[in-house]
Amino acid sequence: MSLEKQKAFIIHCIFGFILLIMVYAGIKYVFPLLMPFVIGIVVAMAFRNVIDLLEEKTHIKRTIISIVVLISFYSLVGLIISLIGAKFFHFISTLFNSLPSLYKETLQPVFQMMTDNMFDRFPSIKIYMDDFINNIGQSIFTYLSNISTKVVGMVTGLASQVPTLLIKVIFTIVSSFFFTIDYYKISNFLIHQFRSEQRDVIIKIKDNIIGSLGKFIKAYALIISITFLELSLGFKLLSIPTPFLLGGIVAIIDIMPILGTGAVLLPWSIIAFSMGDTKTGLGMLVLYIFITVIRQILEPKIIGQQIGLHPIVTLILMFIGAQLMGILGLLILPVIATILVKLNREGSIHLFKT
Repeated sequence: MSLEKQKAFIIHCIFGFILLIMVYAGIKYVFPLLMPFVIGIVVAMAFRNVIDLLEEKTHIKRTIISIVVLISFYSLVGLIISLIGAKFFHFISTLFNSLPSLYKETLQPVFQMMTDNMFDRFPSIKIYMDDFINNIGQSIFTYLSNISTKVVGMVTGLASQVPTLLIKVIFTIVSSFFFTIDYYKISNFLIHQFRSEQRDVIIKIKDNIIGSLGKFIKAYALIISITFLELSLGFKLLSIPTPFLLGGIVAIIDIMPILGTGAVLLPWSIIAFSMGDTKTGLGMLVLYIFITVIRQILEPKIIGQQIGLHPIVTLILMFIGAQLMGILGLLILPVIATILVKLNREGSIHLFKT
C-alpha cells in the first residue's frame, strides 16, 4: 500500500469515526429533544397515502381531509390510552397498597401454623427459633411495606409528570397537523436544498427509512400477536375469566418500556401463592417463563427476517443499541443498519462487498 493510499485510508477512518460520534450524539441527545416533531413527521408519513386517496376521490381540500383524519385518529388513540391507562394504574396502586395486609392475613398465619406444628414436634428448639422467626416475619413485612410505598410513590410520580407530558403531546399533535397539511410543500423545500445528484440518495434514504419503519411495525405486530395468543391460551387453561380480554391488555403492556409481561404475571403469581391458590400461582410463573423464552428466541429472528438482516446480526445490534441508547437504541440501530445495507446493495454507498 502506497503512502497516499495509507493517508486516504486513515482520513476515511477518522471521518467515519467522527460521523459515528455525531450520529450517536444526535440520536442520544438531540433526537429525544425533537421527539414531538419526529412523531409528527411519522404521523404525516403514515397518513399521506390515505389523505391523498381521499383527496382524489372526494375532491375536498387536503387541509379539511387532514384535519378530519387526524382528529379521528387522535380521538381513537386517546380513548384507548385512557381506558387502558386508568385500569392499569388503578390495578397497580391497589395491588401494592394491599401487599402488607395480604401478608398479615394470609402468609403470616400460614407461617405461624407451620412453626406451631414444628414446636409441638420439637419443643426443645422453641427457645432458639422464636426470635429468629419473629425477625424473619418482621423483615418480610417491612420489605413488603417498603415495596408498596415505593411503587405507589412511582405511580404518584408518574402522575406528577402529566403536565410535562401534556405539553409534549400538544406539540406532537400540532406539529403533525402542520406536517400533514403541508407535507408536499415541506418535502419539496427540503429536497431542493440539495444538488440534483444528492437528491436521489436523499430520496432513497427517505424511502428506506419509511420501508424499514413499516417492516419494524409489522414485525412487532407479529410479536404482540404471538404474545397475545400465548397469554390468552394460558389464561384459558388456568380458568381465568375473560382470558382473551386480559391477554390483549397484558400483550399491550408487554410492549411498554421497562414493564413487560412480568409487571402483571409475577405479582399475580405472588398473590395467588399467598392466598393458597398454588395452581394459579405456579401457572402464572410458568406462563411468564415460557413467554420470556419464546420472546427472546423469536424476536431477533422475526425482526431480522422483516428488515433483511441475519438474526445474530439483529441480536448484536439490538444489544449494542440498548446498551448505548436504551430502548431507543434497541429499535433505531437495526433500522440504521438496514438502511446502510440497502444503500450499499443499490450502489449509493460502498461500505462492504456483497
